[in-house]
Amino acid sequence: MSKRILLVAATELELAPLRSFLEEKEQVTVLVAGIGGVSTAYGLTRQLARERYDLVLQAGIGGSLVQQYAPGSIAVIDSECFGDLGVNENGQWRSVFDLGLAVPDDPPFTKGWLRNPYEELMALTRLNRAKGVTNNEITTREDMLRQFKDNLRAEIESMEGAAFHYVALNEGVPFLQIRAVSNYVGERDKAKWKLRESISLLNATVQQLITVILQ
Repeated sequence: MSKRILLVAATELELAPLRSFLEEKEQVTVLVAGIGGVSTAYGLTRQLARERYDLVLQAGIGGSLVQQYAPGSIAVIDSECFGDLGVNENGQWRSVFDLGLAVPDDPPFTKGWLRNPYEELMALTRLNRAKGVTNNEITTREDMLRQFKDNLRAEIESMEGAAFHYVALNEGVPFLQIRAVSNYVGERDKAKWKLRESISLLNATVQQLITVILQ
């Protein structure tokens, strides 16, 4: 039986260079779920209720919180967390785990993180592994930037990654999240972004990965 892959992205833009390649791959289904965690969770859950896949692959761009992942670089995300699920009180951020509203080791969480347990799949990418943080608000505030970098030790920010991990872990489907970095988090001067380069790198990486998996 041939392998079946669900390729998930937030926007058409992130997969545009892959379209001709994907048209020839009947084993690959594309889901453009929309921007943000809610859209991703709804779209992915709905699709998995209809069909089962051997791999669910999320491909997207993101912002970097560390020098290691400069604009134009790429990584596979091995751990994700929700960066906006909690309260900012008296200048201090407290997550739902800090508040005692959720247990950090209740599935699908492990110490408050949504970890990818599929080691062989991550190794197959041959990419460096990064910690992701998901925030439905594009981060521009210094306090949130410090929270993500200093407290969470997150490295790459997106608006969908944690929702993707959350659904995939709950559904028990093998998954990978690939992120290409377009900019540093907090940098709003688009002239300093590498959007075109990151999308090109993302698509080349995903194409190569899908080719290897389907061979």
